[in-house]
Amino acid sequence: MSAKANYFKIGVFTLSSAALALVGIVVLGAGTLFERSIMMETYIDESVQGLDVGAPIKFRGVKIGTVKQIDFVGHRYQSQVAEEQLSRYANYVVIIGAIRQIPDGLTDEQRAAKRKEQYAAGLRVRLASQGITGVVYLEADFLDPKEYPPLEIPWETKAIYVPSAPSTTTVLGHALGNIARDLSQANVHQIAAHLDALVLATTKLIDQANLEEFRGRTGQVLTELQGTLQDARRLVNGTEVKKILSDAAMTAGEARQFFADLSPASKDIRQAAETLPTTMARLDKSLRRVDMLLSNKSQDVEEIVENLRVVSENLRELTKNAKRYPSYVLFGEPPAHVNSTK
Repeated sequence: MSAKANYFKIGVFTLSSAALALVGIVVLGAGTLFERSIMMETYIDESVQGLDVGAPIKFRGVKIGTVKQIDFVGHRYQSQVAEEQLSRYANYVVIIGAIRQIPDGLTDEQRAAKRKEQYAAGLRVRLASQGITGVVYLEADFLDPKEYPPLEIPWETKAIYVPSAPSTTTVLGHALGNIARDLSQANVHQIAAHLDALVLATTKLIDQANLEEFRGRTGQVLTELQGTLQDARRLVNGTEVKKILSDAAMTAGEARQFFADLSPASKDIRQAAETLPTTMARLDKSLRRVDMLLSNKSQDVEEIVENLRVVSENLRELTKNAKRYPSYVLFGEPPAHVNSTK
């Protein structure tokens, strides 16, 4: 009876553990249970040491998917690659991953067009290592499309193709290899010999230099420079320079006063210039009126001028008579003579 009770307890414990495990799986995977993923693949022409299935795929540090499969192009697309091209692409590593798709309301054609625009803008995936631990993952980012052009593939991909770029480690390794190759090709011993010869020649030239003569010339130059500075100081402190500065200050003051006096005059000139068109119009109108008056009264004017001439002649004759006979002008003609006999 006790044995049956123990079996019952063991069964209950087993079922409870399975239920708890199932609930834990559902709870932990609830975030990804209803997510939709799309498959992508890329091709890398370098070692993928350290990259394993399940490694994250990140875009600028944010996880967007996981690696699902790692294989060679020759195994995956052997039937689609011609024999002459198989030797070139067979050793490429194909990495297949699942990327989380965010609902965006776009159709498949619109998504394909958007991916083409992103590839043209430089979207690439490459291997990257996480810190000093050396954990390798797949990183997506925008790079220079001219420096990293997409790989031309002659087969039909089974998933969405994303172009790749060499990893930072590979690029750095190539650069260091080029530097080492250039150093190995350089004649280091000859360069060192030339440097030794240059140092010896410079030392010999310094030893042969006449340092005493150099010191003497340097002292002479310093003495002349000191004399020049003293002359300049005397010139600046002289009365002529002070007088020139005083005259310049006075001239500046007079110029300032002149411009201050010129300001009202310029205002009057500006006002006169503003009223000049009106004045000229009035003058032109007055001249037209005078011209019209003279043209209409020309005969009357001629008669007035003739009368003035006659009056002038009479006045001149009167003046002559006044000079000759003043009494005639004052008293008129003398009375008639009376016959005394009568």
